[in-house]
Amino acid sequence: MKALYLSLSLLLCSVLFGAASGCVVDFPDELPYTCETDADCGGKGYLCTALPDTRRYCCLPEAEQCNKLDDDCNGQVDDLTGESCYTGSQETLNVGSCRPGKPVCGEGNIRCLGEVLPSTELCNGRDDDCDGTVDEGFDFQTSRETCGRCDQACGTLEDCVSGQCARRREVACDNTQDDDTDGDIDCVDTDCNSLPCGPGCTCIARKKAETDCNNQADDEGDGLIDCLDPDCDSRSCGPGCQCLNLTRGEADCINTVNDDGDAQTDCADSDCNEKSCGEGCFCRNNVKAEDLCDDNLDNDGDGTMAAPKTDCQDNDCVSKPCGVGCLCVAVNTKKEVVCSDKLDNDGDGTMATPRTDCQDSDCNGEVCAVGGGARCTNSACAEINCADTLDNDGDGLVDCADTMDCSTCGPGCTCVSGVKKETQCADTLDNDGDGLLNCADPDCNGVACGGNRTCTNSTCQ
Repeated sequence: MKALYLSLSLLLCSVLFGAASGCVVDFPDELPYTCETDADCGGKGYLCTALPDTRRYCCLPEAEQCNKLDDDCNGQVDDLTGESCYTGSQETLNVGSCRPGKPVCGEGNIRCLGEVLPSTELCNGRDDDCDGTVDEGFDFQTSRETCGRCDQACGTLEDCVSGQCARRREVACDNTQDDDTDGDIDCVDTDCNSLPCGPGCTCIARKKAETDCNNQADDEGDGLIDCLDPDCDSRSCGPGCQCLNLTRGEADCINTVNDDGDAQTDCADSDCNEKSCGEGCFCRNNVKAEDLCDDNLDNDGDGTMAAPKTDCQDNDCVSKPCGVGCLCVAVNTKKEVVCSDKLDNDGDGTMATPRTDCQDSDCNGEVCAVGGGARCTNSACAEINCADTLDNDGDGLVDCADTMDCSTCGPGCTCVSGVKKETQCADTLDNDGDGLLNCADPDCNGVACGGNRTCTNSTCQ
């Protein structure tokens, strides 16, 4: 800051330069110089500045410092003019909650007023430590205080399970403790249902139950061991073994192993009766029996390599299906049983001349229409329902129009020359469907219409 007494400055300027314009005055630094306008300060960048107490003096602007002086000559002392400041790490600036502040003078130094620096992460939905992640480090899956989110705490009888508050459950079912404080202990607590109550023990129906049935131990303490314990019924007693009726039973009937220790193996063991002995094989009467009769395999192995007994060749297959629409009716004998699918189901024809449906003698007298209404007669499908307005035998002719097959078209109706004719003239029914009843139908002329009367001239006389 430079200043000089006004009278001395003006005097020297007048003597040296007269009244010439452009006179510049240098002011000593150690003396204040009062002024009214900038012109009073002699140029060279000096400004006439007013202090907050309204006093005015000449001032040369410099960068404002924290020195209790008006360095920038704006009339304010120690007013730093920087746009913003931030004293934290630059990678955290404007990340999360972190924000810059304004620079202000403190006691001999510059402070950053209003800045927000990284702080300890809190569970509040904000990025307090300004690392780009919100509420990290908090357990939202199992913590009762922050279950699912920061503002959700579980009740005193609840636990946090996968981020949801749930009623506290008994999960240790063999410690004789009421862990969930509901008054029930271990297996008596329904929470323990299907949970272990110790080695080889499971809580079932609020009681301990033996579930390891092959360890020679009384796992639930009722004095009974393995298959002798009713708890083990239908449970495994080892590989290929199942507890049945308080004894060990064979369960694997194909592994050629005596699984239950009774000296009988696979189908020879009565435990295997009606159980599978492999693909297409069932145990029956202590031997293997063919059960799949359309796969061209000797499933029960009762044939030989040279002469396998497959499908209907095996007596086991008699009365069993040999495929869709096919039945084994005797050894080596298949029968067509579906006569309306246009397939040679029993395979007794050839590629060139397949025997399908009515062409197969097996179908003689059998229904040959999907919905009924036709039957196989003399190796052909013949109409038997001549009153349903359907071409049941597929020959293109419907009901009485099928003159080869249809003779009656229902009660009181007869097929004559391919058309329906009324034959019952006293039942007040239009039996031939031509809209005319009884004697009003010309078909009834001369036909009895009740009692000793006959239809004459369209009336009953």
